[in-house]
Amino acid sequence: MLYKGIAIKAQILEYSQIVSSCTYFIAITRANTAFATKILAEILQNPGPQHFDAIYKCLDYLEATKHYALELRTLRTKHPIFAIASNAAYADNLITRQSIKGSIF
Repeated sequence: MLYKGIAIKAQILEYSQIVSSCTYFIAITRANTAFATKILAEILQNPGPQHFDAIYKCLDYLEATKHYALELRTLRTKHPIFAIASNAAYADNLITRQSIKGSIF
């Protein structure tokens, strides 16, 4: 849904940064949010209040499900046949604002 008003530059910048963060999650660990982020990314030029509500809901979902994992099993055993875990810290270092990530297979 297009926004009829005009977003100011600060709003456009904030919105595009949040969409970029969601895009990063898609690429690294959370492909299940790809469709929602794609739709929200189509509105980068003029986001309205409803778009901010939607992108914040996407972030809330990511926060609420951050401890979920994908486990693949055979029908014959209860032990995982493949396991992967990943974690990331985004700009945690207040001085350098560096982000880190890691994965274990």
